[in-house]
Amino acid sequence: MKRFIVVVSAFVALFELSAQQVYRTEFSVFDLREAALKNDHSQTERHIVFNPKTIEVVDRVEVVGEVIEMPTAWSDYNVYIHIQNTIKAYDLVVNEQLVASVEDSYTPADFLLSPFLRQGKNEILLLLRRSECITLQDGAKGNLVEQYKGSYLFAQHRKHIYDYDARIVQTENGKGLALELDIAVRNDFNFEESVQVGYDIYSPDNKLIDYAVREFPVAGRSIDTLRIRTSLGEESRYLWSAASPKLYRLTLYTKRDGKPREYISLHLGAGRSTFADGKILRNGNPINIKSTTYNARTTYAEALAEIKALKAKGFNTLRPDNPQPKWFYDICDKVGIYVIERANINPVEESQNRKIGGTPSNNPELLGEYLSRIKAMYYRTRNHSCIIAYALGGDKAGNGYNMYKAYQWLKSVEKERAVICTSAEGEWNTDL
Repeated sequence: MKRFIVVVSAFVALFELSAQQVYRTEFSVFDLREAALKNDHSQTERHIVFNPKTIEVVDRVEVVGEVIEMPTAWSDYNVYIHIQNTIKAYDLVVNEQLVASVEDSYTPADFLLSPFLRQGKNEILLLLRRSECITLQDGAKGNLVEQYKGSYLFAQHRKHIYDYDARIVQTENGKGLALELDIAVRNDFNFEESVQVGYDIYSPDNKLIDYAVREFPVAGRSIDTLRIRTSLGEESRYLWSAASPKLYRLTLYTKRDGKPREYISLHLGAGRSTFADGKILRNGNPINIKSTTYNARTTYAEALAEIKALKAKGFNTLRPDNPQPKWFYDICDKVGIYVIERANINPVEESQNRKIGGTPSNNPELLGEYLSRIKAMYYRTRNHSCIIAYALGGDKAGNGYNMYKAYQWLKSVEKERAVICTSAEGEWNTDL
């Protein structure tokens, strides 16, 4: 155990340089189209469930881990790890090297592992510990699910879809719909490479509307964006809302050696959630919000039944205490219920103390942690139709410098949906 403590201590000073957390849409890739549609990884070659076991406990630090065999065939691939349900803050250590230190135990996170891996056996450890920012989640409620459930490793070819931003919007005349698709493509080879990216989109009644394969050059060791704008025809009757949760199916993939690879499947609701004149709108119509607090604290099947029951009672909006597992948002898209997404910023003490360092929200030393939590919340779920607004934190999170900066950052990337700071108390950093 001592060797791991020494390694972590040596890397803490270099954390800003060594951190490999990835802020992007949460997705995984599949080898087969049918598997992507069913979310079935049983036939995906480069997908490994991460189920660490306790190794030892020293000085209140629990070391859990697993030895993963990296096949030689993965040498041309980027390997990522997806971690969730850790319950505690953690340090991610691979082969005795610190990958990242994470204080937020509630928000699922992705990390790039490739720089730390070697062929053959690799030791992947989580050092579970008390958070250095424990007060930020005093008012949060954890998920009552199996620890680490939903954690996994997956690999993408060095020329791969790194992220995407997908929207289906109304045309200017309001009668038709158009797909606005931005695909970020990453090339981790040393030189410029030609990359082929394909997509197809099906209507809510399962009709193929459009498909294409685009080829474009990406410079070595860089990320470039392919922008696609295409009409979907006169389909405005398919606008998504809580009352009419009709979803399009969009599939993305790359092509190599003439064959489709690495399928990514998602569902999109047509239309927009916007904010204007103090109101949250869906497709230009004000939403009469009837909300309740809800956290996905069990399993997909139980959460599906609970959310359907809440909708039957007249609720049309859910307010989780912190970011939820991806399948929660999938359920809300499918069932037709709105979500006000909330970052895991939930301090409850000293919320009225506006002295510098009084409330954590006015402690500049915590600004990096605040922005990290806001970014992790926003990027991983921003493509879900159910999300109509973002909350910077809990109702008693306090206000101050960190909340001002968090509001400014989120408004800089989110141009349409409302950003809410419920503890702003009349100050400028909230839309409602």
